[in-house]
Amino acid sequence: MTINTTGGSMQQSQERIQQLWARLQTTAAFSYVSAPGPRSQTGWHGEGRGRVSVEIISDDELHFVEQGTFQLQGGQSIDMHNRFIWQKRAGAIALSHGRRGERVFLFELVPTTEKNWSSAQDHVCINDLYSGDLSENDTGFSLTWHITGPKKDEHLFYQYGADNS
Repeated sequence: MTINTTGGSMQQSQERIQQLWARLQTTAAFSYVSAPGPRSQTGWHGEGRGRVSVEIISDDELHFVEQGTFQLQGGQSIDMHNRFIWQKRAGAIALSHGRRGERVFLFELVPTTEKNWSSAQDHVCINDLYSGDLSENDTGFSLTWHITGPKKDEHLFYQYGADNS
């Protein structure tokens, strides 16, 4: 399913994908806030920041290798490492998480307005629903995730750019 609320053509969609793809390749840093909702049983509340190494795998795939620190609210600091896999698809850009050598699909983003992207549809992973929204800005882009399920009510607010300032 492809959502195209820009009123434009597939050509415009492909241009938007190329623009975002170029922006992804210039990413070098991230910061984020994890804010559990009222139904969350994880207690994963805090802030993180770090560096992003971009690995270009092919013309249609690149990886964000993230390393940084997560500070639990009122608690300890934890070293963090993530691998996110971005893939160009017809009319969309898909995001997956590289988890213990396995690729775990999260959601597919489609352009909705000039600088905004949203999940084409929620993705079911076991009992949880994953969705996301991406907004391009002057310094990079923000990515908001929502994860809901029987034990999860998580909201992650990422900011990506050339640096952490």
